[in-house]
Amino acid sequence: MQTELEPKTKTLKPIYANIVFREQPSALAFAKLVVEHDWTVGVAYVPNRGQWQATVRRRIHPVFHEVTVWLATLTARATPMGGELDGWGHG
Repeated sequence: MQTELEPKTKTLKPIYANIVFREQPSALAFAKLVVEHDWTVGVAYVPNRGQWQATVRRRIHPVFHEVTVWLATLTARATPMGGELDGWGHG
């Protein structure tokens, strides 16, 4: 019997999360921290928002628990640096 925490598929899917920062040094420090986990990260300035956005990508089992834990991990690392989770998605 399969539990809720077990992946329904063994296939990893690409997922991303956007973390926004007011200042570039904070976004870059966050990116450096995240890269140590072998996750892909890119940082870009979003002019219409006046913010720096770090987009973190990884492959993950597409189940609620794994996604939630990953987003909580990113949020916990970003918050002390002034970052906020600004959304996530897949693809």
